[in-house]
Amino acid sequence: MPPPADSPTPALVACLGPEGSFSHLLAGMRFPNTPVRLMAGIGEVFDFLADAPEAQGIVPIENSSGGFIIDTVDRLIDERCTLRIIEELTLDVRLALLGRAGAEIASIHSHAMPFFHCEEWLAANYPRARRVVEASTAKAAEKAASLQSAAAIGPRQNAALHALDILHFPIAGEVPNITQFYLLARAGNAPGPANNRTALVVELPDRPGSLCRFLTPLSEAAINLKRLESRPIRGQPNKYRFYIEIEGSPAEAHVRAALDQARADGAHLRSLGSYASGRRFES
Repeated sequence: MPPPADSPTPALVACLGPEGSFSHLLAGMRFPNTPVRLMAGIGEVFDFLADAPEAQGIVPIENSSGGFIIDTVDRLIDERCTLRIIEELTLDVRLALLGRAGAEIASIHSHAMPFFHCEEWLAANYPRARRVVEASTAKAAEKAASLQSAAAIGPRQNAALHALDILHFPIAGEVPNITQFYLLARAGNAPGPANNRTALVVELPDRPGSLCRFLTPLSEAAINLKRLESRPIRGQPNKYRFYIEIEGSPAEAHVRAALDQARADGAHLRSLGSYASGRRFES
């Protein structure tokens, strides 16, 4: 699916590597003709974008099996973050078992998240194989290619990268495995009806019921809460910020009024952007 007309293609896309990672695959699907810069960690994507106004970045935010990606949340809520979320991307993750056809499988390598997702399938099909957790599915495929009697779980595209065979696809395909990503940029989107989600960093007064009092005007305005995560404030023991995502944007009168009411009651709000959330891809 090509980028929409109102979303200019960036000069460069930064994402979490190595080559063959899900972030790398998604970057190629979303921007098929754009150069990609692979980073060693999520923090490096944020750091790179802070000094590269012409670039955009892709970072994971949530997996349907494992939950929030805390590294992304912590960088977004940091008061030094100047980036904005301009799109949410969804990847239907379909996993494959990669190895050498006909060879014995003594060890299976993957990231911890695919092992969690494929637990029942592995117990039924490879109960004696040793499971080895790697830093990424791409690293797992590289390791499987370098070892005897080894296989890897990851995207099937990694088979061609490492001269491996696709032994089984999809693994545990009946269980939904969705990872959602944010597309980040230095400049946020202009207000508009297409931007149907808004992310906020929220600090609340230290008093009983403060979270309830913040959420009440959202509930009364029929604003749906999509994500809520509390994180400690760096250097301030026992104090927390909330990362919140809601349906709608301050361009809508009822959303703007609810957020104004929350501010009047003592909440400190910082917007991370309003953005579209419906774009979906398959691995």
